[in-house]
Amino acid sequence: MSNSLVAGVLLAIVFTLSACGGGTHSRGQFHGHVVGSIAEEIQSKMGKPDSIDDKDPAKPRWVYSKKTFDPDNFNKVDEKIIIILERDAEGKLVGKDVIFG
Repeated sequence: MSNSLVAGVLLAIVFTLSACGGGTHSRGQFHGHVVGSIAEEIQSKMGKPDSIDDKDPAKPRWVYSKKTFDPDNFNKVDEKIIIILERDAEGKLVGKDVIFG
């Protein structure tokens, strides 16, 4: 195998691995997994939140870091993702909205 071919393959591997350093879900995928899902489903799909803001117990906010990327902005990784939850008629927490930032 020629040296230039080996170098090209190694370079391709490096670029591929460097792209894996951040968000694992597009914003649309994340939104689709979260909105309308109960808290247990969200945690099962997305993992435990990095922090929880429960200043308003009726609308807690789960905060994740670097879980998503913005496909409309060169796949830039979102530093913070906030899921706003609300209680449904049965009292279960359900994902109502997502704020990307």
